[in-house]
Amino acid sequence: MSFNDSAGSIRTVTLLGSSSGRNAGDAALMAAIQASVNATCGRTLRFEIPTICPSYVRNNYPEGAVPVGMLPWNLSVKMLGLPTWRSVCRADISLIFDAILFDRALYNPLFNFLSTLRLLLPAAKRRGKRMACYNVGTGPVTTPAGRRMLRELMEVMDFITVRDADSRDVLLDIGVKNPRLLVTADAAINAPACDDARADAILRAAGADPDAGAPLMAVNINHYLDSWAGTGREPLTRERFLGIYAEALDRVGGTTGARMVFVCTQHADVPITRELMGRLKKVRPAGIVTNVEHNHVEIKGVLRRVGLLFGMRLHAMILGSSEETPVCGLAYQPKVHHYYSRIGLRERSLGFEDFSVDAVAAHVTRAWNDRAALRTHLAAVMPDLRRDAHTPAALVAALDRGEDLDAAFARLAAGNPLANGVAAG
Repeated sequence: MSFNDSAGSIRTVTLLGSSSGRNAGDAALMAAIQASVNATCGRTLRFEIPTICPSYVRNNYPEGAVPVGMLPWNLSVKMLGLPTWRSVCRADISLIFDAILFDRALYNPLFNFLSTLRLLLPAAKRRGKRMACYNVGTGPVTTPAGRRMLRELMEVMDFITVRDADSRDVLLDIGVKNPRLLVTADAAINAPACDDARADAILRAAGADPDAGAPLMAVNINHYLDSWAGTGREPLTRERFLGIYAEALDRVGGTTGARMVFVCTQHADVPITRELMGRLKKVRPAGIVTNVEHNHVEIKGVLRRVGLLFGMRLHAMILGSSEETPVCGLAYQPKVHHYYSRIGLRERSLGFEDFSVDAVAAHVTRAWNDRAALRTHLAAVMPDLRRDAHTPAALVAALDRGEDLDAAFARLAAGNPLANGVAAG
């Protein structure tokens, strides 16, 4: 397969999502989308990726990935600016990915992409450009303006695939009528992972040899704490969060005998992770592995080699579970609950409403004791999710071939019990 070497109407794709190079989950999404679309189209397309870190795109993605700088000297405020607009206008199709469709800080383009996309994409649509949502997560949207913007944006999409039924329900609740709406699965499920030899070398270098002593438990936390959790109460202070979490892990370590390795999938989570490690009194951390030193391929491979992942970052848990590693979670956002529902393990996602030493310790200990059953469950559900995660790439390939999109959509939706609002509502 070589770059743009065969006929087809799609030669350039713009990927619109979080692409800072600081988050292993976002990086894995971009890798998985490119691989899936290239495979279904039968050749290597050009992927333009608006990003604040062009070097990450250049250094970590294969032929065809082209960074589009969106820093101030590029005349851009994050995605709001000339670089993204020109890329969308050059592209044969633009694909929104990840979970950027929410209305928190709606009018702050440094933080929120929804208002920017609502400004850019309908204008591009009027110029005849194609666009779609690629296995996105949606919400929360709680303001009238946010709901309106999201509804209007969705109506100009050529198709919408969402990664879980809850995201579909958000769109139906705000009145989206677009008939090409399909529940699929998160694209990062199909992201590449390094082999066991490389993963083991990384763990050994961190002091957490997977073959030396008791099984490893991976711990992943998030510096947002519960500020997005929607508990209806004041968010936890950093001090209280760390105190409860450390005491709970000490209790888990004493009960299970597990060795604990800490895995960071976002640069910003490293300081609070190291602080948590320093607060443990009864457990000696086996080491820390971060995406500052290791790319998304290596992080996913490392997560495959542990006995259990207790995570907060959604894509840490997606990367681990897609490798059939037993997982349990602490839901810093509703989207964590949504993913666990999607994989049939909703009870393994603990809400911050129940965040206490007793609840966390019991939650993790129970998952540790059940890890064989969890692994068996994931081995059963992941094949279907891997297939579903490829669905939007098949729709892109149908457009590339000039196939009628309604016919292609109907073919792919056939037999899917979560197909769309009408079928599943």
